[in-house]
Formats: sequence, structure tokens, C-alpha cells
Amino acid sequence: MDFHHPLFQSLALPLVLAFGATGVLRAMLGPGAGARWAALGVPLALLVGLSWVLGWRLPPGSLTEKLPWVFLSAALLGAGLEAWRADRKAQWLAAGLLWALVIVALGKQPWVPRVGSWLVGMAVIGAVLYEVPSRAHVAAMLVVAGIGLALVSMMSGSALLFELSLGLAAAVAGTALWLWPVARISLGVSGLLVAVIGWLALAQGTALLTSVRPGAVLLLAAAFGAGDIVRVLRRRLHRGEGRAWAEALVVAAVAAVWVAAALAIAQWAGPQRSGAGKVPDDPYYTPKW
Repeated sequence: MDFHHPLFQSLALPLVLAFGATGVLRAMLGPGAGARWAALGVPLALLVGLSWVLGWRLPPGSLTEKLPWVFLSAALLGAGLEAWRADRKAQWLAAGLLWALVIVALGKQPWVPRVGSWLVGMAVIGAVLYEVPSRAHVAAMLVVAGIGLALVSMMSGSALLFELSLGLAAAVAGTALWLWPVARISLGVSGLLVAVIGWLALAQGTALLTSVRPGAVLLLAAAFGAGDIVRVLRRRLHRGEGRAWAEALVVAAVAAVWVAAALAIAQWAGPQRSGAGKVPDDPYYTPKW
């Protein structure tokens, strides 16, 4: 087996690690604390995967070298908020502050795009943190949006960002297997924060380093509104909550509609900049699939 094959690094490794670490934490800590802290399987899988693919540079120079430190910061903040038992408002504000620091750290931009990125990020963070942690809705949105970002990154010229985005989706999916079809854990802030900040950082990297159209990235971010759309439609149709596993599939399907629109823009709208294609900050190999 080639342990440096992109399919192993970006799919098998984070998926198996997240599933296994979540199960071990749940078993070791018991049904109470274990269910609450089992979501740490997501940051554990992501940090191992980033170490495998990128390593750790100190001080980090390029945008891609900063990504592991962004994920580590989000993982530590998420664990701290979980230990503190912070309410959702405090989680949202703390995550928003970290996201602002990440935007500044990842690269120079005019202030208007930075403010726009921060506002979009705050909306995405709110959509993620305000979902019910014992349901698979938020995991469905993260997995679908992660796969969408991976495809957009590949279409825009970055194999590295493709692999990292796919790895994020795989890590969330591995932990989400403990939520679907029956909830056995709680996907709380300890697992969600690193996933959502990581997704936003990868989306920011895709916007800064590739030829992607801004509209494609915005449509990917809109996928995180799938849970709210499903709830509004359910109220309009005067229907009660269905089975949790079935409703998670509906949320994933709605999110996939936004992803399909983003892929259409990335495919047919043409490059944002003439001559764009090869990512200067993406020192990577030719994929072997």
C-alpha cells in the first residue's frame, strides 16, 4: 500500500482515524462524558492528516504552511469552549474572533474583501454552531460543502487544497457515523469548531491562490443554510420532524444543490484571471489516480 497516495492521505486516513478515535473516546470516558467529548475525533484526525501531508513549519511562511497552525488553534479553542461549557453565543463570538485573526494571518487583502470574508464566515459559523449537536444535520452540511470545496479547488488548479478539503469532509464523516442513523454521541463545539474554521480557511486559501470565481465560493458557503431551508419548508408544509436519519439526507440533498451551482460556475464561468491555473503556493505532485 502506498501511504502517500492521495486517496489514502485525503480519504482513508482521516475517515478511519476519526471513526476510531471517536469510538475510543466514547468507550473510555463512558456514556456521559464520552458522548460529550467523543467529537474530539474530528480534530485528532485532521491534525494527524495535516502532519502527514504538510508537516509543521515554524515560523510558517506561505499560506499552506499556516494551515496546520490554523487547525491547531481552532482545535484548542473548541476544546476550551467545550470544557468551559460556553453557550452558543459565546462560542459564536469566540469563533468569530479567531476567524478574524485567521483572515489577517492568511494573506494581505484590501479591507473590503476581508470584511466580506469575515461576514460570510460569521454566517457560516452561526449556521454550524446553532444546529442541534445530537443530530447529523450539521455533519451532512460540512461533508457536502467539504466535498464541493475539494472539487472546486481541483478544478481551479490546486491538488493540495483538493486533498485537504476532501480530508476535512472525510474526518467529519468518520465521526458522523456515530450520529447516523442513531445518535450515540454529541457533535459539539470540540469537533465542530475545527471543522468550520478549517473549511473557511481552505475556502479562503482557494479564493486567494487559485483562479476560482468568488461566486463559486459564496455558493459553497450558502450550502450551510441547508438546515434552515429544510426547517422553513417543513413549517410551510405543516409537517412535523421526521426520522433524524432521513432528515439528515434531505439536508445533504439541499446542500448538494448549492454545491452543484458552485461547480457549474467554476466549470463554465471561465477563469477569474487570465493566465491563472497553476497555483504558485501549491508545491505539490501530480495526482496518481
